[in-house]
Amino acid sequence: MGKFNKETDARIIIDRLLREAGWDIEDKTQVSTEEAASDGRADYLLKDRRARPLAVIEAKKFSKDPYVGKTQAQEYAESIGAQFIFLSNGEATYFWDYKKRPTQLIPAFYSQLDLERILTLRTIRKPLSEILIPDTFPLEGQKLELFPYHKEAIKTVDKAIEEGKRKFLIEMATGTGKTILIALIMKRLFQAGLAQRVLFLVDRIELGWQAKEKFDEILDEWPTALLYGGKRKQEGQIIVGTLPTIASQLENFTSGSFDLVVSDESHRSIYNVYSSVINYFDAYKIGLTATPSPLIDRNTYKLFDCWNEREQRGNPTFVYGIRRGIDEGYLAGYNIYRAKTKVTAEGISYQGEDYDPQDLERVINVPARNKAIVEEFKAEEDKRDPKRERKTIVFAVTKKHAAQLTRFFNQVYNDPTETYAQVITTDTPDPTALIKKFKRQDRPVIAVSVGMLDTGFDAPVVENLVMVRPTKSAILYQQMRGRGARLSTKIGKTSFRIYDFAGNSEHFNDESYNPYEQPQVRFRRGPAVAEPAEEKEESFKQELLKRREIVQVTEGGPEDIDKIVERAVIEVGPEGEKVDVRDYKTEWEEDIKKWVQKADPLILKVKNNEALAEEEMRGLSEKLNSPEFYFNEANLRLAYDQPDGTLSEFIKVALGQYEFPTKEERVGKAFDAWIIQNNFEPAQVSLLRMIKNQYVAGAQIDVGIFNKPPFSQQGGLDRALKIFGAEKLKETLGQLSSQVLR
Repeated sequence: MGKFNKETDARIIIDRLLREAGWDIEDKTQVSTEEAASDGRADYLLKDRRARPLAVIEAKKFSKDPYVGKTQAQEYAESIGAQFIFLSNGEATYFWDYKKRPTQLIPAFYSQLDLERILTLRTIRKPLSEILIPDTFPLEGQKLELFPYHKEAIKTVDKAIEEGKRKFLIEMATGTGKTILIALIMKRLFQAGLAQRVLFLVDRIELGWQAKEKFDEILDEWPTALLYGGKRKQEGQIIVGTLPTIASQLENFTSGSFDLVVSDESHRSIYNVYSSVINYFDAYKIGLTATPSPLIDRNTYKLFDCWNEREQRGNPTFVYGIRRGIDEGYLAGYNIYRAKTKVTAEGISYQGEDYDPQDLERVINVPARNKAIVEEFKAEEDKRDPKRERKTIVFAVTKKHAAQLTRFFNQVYNDPTETYAQVITTDTPDPTALIKKFKRQDRPVIAVSVGMLDTGFDAPVVENLVMVRPTKSAILYQQMRGRGARLSTKIGKTSFRIYDFAGNSEHFNDESYNPYEQPQVRFRRGPAVAEPAEEKEESFKQELLKRREIVQVTEGGPEDIDKIVERAVIEVGPEGEKVDVRDYKTEWEEDIKKWVQKADPLILKVKNNEALAEEEMRGLSEKLNSPEFYFNEANLRLAYDQPDGTLSEFIKVALGQYEFPTKEERVGKAFDAWIIQNNFEPAQVSLLRMIKNQYVAGAQIDVGIFNKPPFSQQGGLDRALKIFGAEKLKETLGQLSSQVLR
């Protein structure tokens, strides 16, 4: 800092920070300086509204870490009778509640009201063990029973709090009542004197309204205020705020403004500016997520202190997964009806251009395809018993796509009022009112949406989900599927159906995308789909190029023809077909250790590196393939993401005798061997190595990769075609995907 490196320089900054936290530093009944204390003087003394000591501030110059002054500051605080300590050099500030918990690095000072609130809470503090867990709770004018897993979660969080933890991550499947649970936890913290003010963060206003409705009933003694869309700060013991609003208003809050901060759907809420919002507040922090653990980013775990660095895995505070929810009868089972039109399966040739299936609705709109999908849906619904209307959500690609699907639904259901199906998007006038209408009234029966209803939408009466929107995101697929997971006593709902016209369910059965589920598959297919004809070089180039404008096929024209050519039904229910990968691996490892304790001769042979005869291996496989978890090579390869793993290797991994190579090591070895086997030119090898590196880094390898960095910065598709030629490039990419990148 050069000449600006004195304690007086730091005090200029500290003065400003105190003003920003609401302190009047000119008012000596609030803030005094050089306050006499044991063996010296406290740099600052902060006082309550009756001018009694609250906190001392120990100031240091910029070049010193203020933490070094903690011993001296404690002596001052104890002699003056102050309960709190701040250590600051103007750039870094620590808060120390020195009788209760360790120092915390904070971005802003606490206000006078913050410190007074903490002291007030201490006067009513009770052990959580003295707060009864209720058997019922109020919701929608009824007294509903608390589920056993809710009580289990409450006890788990209680225990963690009593152990001194301040950060928690709760993972619960969609439909299991995360908002109800957090409301009951909040109520306990209020009653125990651990919290008086709560911030509940959401990323969309619709989720905020839903949460507020529940809080207003369950927490009716503690007022809830909703902040969104740039509204200014409102007073309320519970603030429900959208992340953009809170992020834009942090200057209105201090680090001590809240005693509890809850982040709803926290797997979506920790990136970029939003992680700074959560970290800004010094409070108890609870993350809520419905995302299965294998899909949660490690940063989420780290944010909530739930990451085990040694084991390189997350350990949520409480987990209630979809498999357990279905098994215990608290979530609806489901079945999947899959169908593809000819255009969906093959793409379409229109006005001399070839369009792939991935181009549909993003590059080209084919009305006949959408009408065929709607007609197929109605035909299947008409076969179902009992005969009745079933609330349905349709996931569309674009707003134009949603409008077209809605028009076709109203046509095939012969509804002149055009209210049987309605569009619900951000362009819809008053979408919140229409959502409530969909949930509570007879019309609309079908809601067609883009982005608004795929996450966080709570409607137990929904019995059908129609996927016309393809997705490569496992998290989004889980969220979309979760819209049907809730049970409904009102309509006697115990299961729901997914109509999959986009291939999503098939895609996520693939080992690369869905290692934690193994649904059984029963196919009934229509006419075989013809293989696409061989493309010429220019056609292939057009196939790879990213098209910028939507091409509109003329509705009703001679080229606007499509039909269903493939159908499949996937039954998924509570019979143990679905297993979370973490549970699966844990049970596998525990099971193997039990066999060792029983001195099973075949397991011991593997343990001792003795080879098993073919008959012995077959017997061992049958023994381990239990009806509950189905321990077999196929499932273990999915769970461990090791496509070439053997049963013996998985046993040794369970016993801690072997570690599989990392993805980078596995792919690197296969890539080097593949390169050696083929006579590629140096420029070709260089390009292929770039593709391999992008795959290892997590990129999906498809035809669009050449339009993204780093390829787009080095000539993109044109350079790739120049190096390989169209046919050779297509062939090589196919080999790379099937032989190496798996």
